Amino acid sequence: MKKKIIWIGLIVLVIAIAAYSMTASKKPIAVEIGTVEKGTIQEFVEETAVVQLKNETAVYATEGGKVLESMVEIGQEVKAGDVLLRMDAESMALQIKNLEAQKQAVAAQYAAAKEPASAAEISRLNAQVRAAEITYNEAKRLMDNNYALYQSGAVSLEVYQGAKASYASAEAGLEAAKSSLEIAQSSLSGNVKKQFEAQLAGIQANIEILQKKRTDLSVASPINGVVLTGNIQKGAIVQPGMLLFEIGDRSGMYLESDILIDDIVNIKEGSVVLIENDDLDIKDAKGTVQKIYPKAFSKMSDLGIAQKRVKVEIDFNDTIPNLKSGYDMTVKIITASNENALLMDEKAIFEYEGKDHVFVNENGVARLRTAGLKEGEKVILSPDEKLAEGAKVK
Repeated sequence: MKKKIIWIGLIVLVIAIAAYSMTASKKPIAVEIGTVEKGTIQEFVEETAVVQLKNETAVYATEGGKVLESMVEIGQEVKAGDVLLRMDAESMALQIKNLEAQKQAVAAQYAAAKEPASAAEISRLNAQVRAAEITYNEAKRLMDNNYALYQSGAVSLEVYQGAKASYASAEAGLEAAKSSLEIAQSSLSGNVKKQFEAQLAGIQANIEILQKKRTDLSVASPINGVVLTGNIQKGAIVQPGMLLFEIGDRSGMYLESDILIDDIVNIKEGSVVLIENDDLDIKDAKGTVQKIYPKAFSKMSDLGIAQKRVKVEIDFNDTIPNLKSGYDMTVKIITASNENALLMDEKAIFEYEGKDHVFVNENGVARLRTAGLKEGEKVILSPDEKLAEGAKVK
């Protein structure tokens, strides 16, 4: 009797479990829902761009010399004509002084040439020529020696330039002495007058050249802007052609980006650009592609792969405060746009039998779709393997 009761109890339990399972299987599955909406969808090329200045000028040394004072620092605002750096002009001042003396001597000789020269005067002028030749030869020897020492680093540029100035002065002195002797030995003909006048004009031209160079030793900013680079210290020796400063005008900023040639096909001048920088809290600032360069170039990727790219320039449409040259920005160049597209969360899409599908919630029942969605329909987000066609959902 007891065994019969036990078996009946077991049968009842099995039936109860089965009934519970059937009931549980019909319970709606809890799902996350998204809505199909109309809106704008865009295709874009995303790249990094660097902030550049449209008006950026490099300042080079036109003359060599020793830096007496650097007047500006990196980041400092300057105006056109502001002195950036001063160099030592002492050697040029000496050269100008020597040329002025030579000019006076030639002018005196020109005046004296109008008077007939005596034998004693001819003798004196011959002695002057011999003395000028000795001075010239010694000055040339010293200049050549100092040049060799300067090349080897044994003497400074300033020492070599001093020797060079002495040589130029000695050479001019010799020419003046020879000219004086020649004039004294001949009559003051028309040709001799022309020689005197040409010599005086040549000396004056050299004086003016040195005066211009002396002015160039004070390096000035060619534009209004900010000092971008330049770290020339007091006492430094500057060589002609050396880069001293870079000056940029912040009023004209733009972005420069290198685009892969596979992506450049759909980019045009005038394409809309979205500009972002998380660190600067810049979100979807607007820009426009202003220029596409006509020639591609090779550039190594971060993985060390050579890529063909094309440079583009992007203008800012929106004003972005506190922007500086050299900042990196993320740019999204729009290549296609649809302003009346049906949009949904991409988490609703999954691949099934080689096609993209979504589950739509139709009155609490999951229905599988591959097409035909309408605005306002509810799609199931992140469906898992438990969800099937016809399953109840909530």
